[in-house]
Amino acid sequence: MVAVKVKLPIEQYLEVERQGEVRLEYHHGDLYAMAGGTINHTTLCTNVSAILLRETKRRGEGCRTFNSELKVEIEEAAQYVYPDATVVCGPVKESDKIMGAICNPTLVVEVVSDSSGDYDRGAKMRYYLSLSSIQEYLVIEQDRPAVTIYRRQGPGTLGRYDYADGLDSSIVLECIGVTLLMAELYADVDFGDSPVFPPKS
Repeated sequence: MVAVKVKLPIEQYLEVERQGEVRLEYHHGDLYAMAGGTINHTTLCTNVSAILLRETKRRGEGCRTFNSELKVEIEEAAQYVYPDATVVCGPVKESDKIMGAICNPTLVVEVVSDSSGDYDRGAKMRYYLSLSSIQEYLVIEQDRPAVTIYRRQGPGTLGRYDYADGLDSSIVLECIGVTLLMAELYADVDFGDSPVFPPKS
């Protein structure tokens, strides 16, 4: 994300976003432009959205998948953010403040890089945690085939987690009953000449 050096009330943020050609996240009055992602980032966002859409439709249990165009309202933190993918199980609850934002995701997904990983696993995870509807938070690495899923253990905590490493592994998204195959998730992702995993010390 790229910070836009201006503080605005929410009403002005919405007007700026409606008129602009770039998506803007809103954090306590600060605006952050969503910078264009890498090819790997875009590929992973497309792959995970397609997999989740296919599987939630196949299961037919009232869950809906959304791509990165959907805003999530985190009212307690005064934020509007764009996860890379979102699943809502049950009726979709739209914000009563702004059109096009939801406030009851069941699963949120972020594709991370070395530069964004600390924020996505730290402050952003705490913001998501304030939404009682969220049952799981999936973090996908874009530079190597590795994912971590944080699961809600009880009120106020996403304390339980599982991870999968390597293209031959898989991980279960328990809240929607879907097994994510790493080979499918990382299809067409180019790791270049970098080692799939960093050397062990």
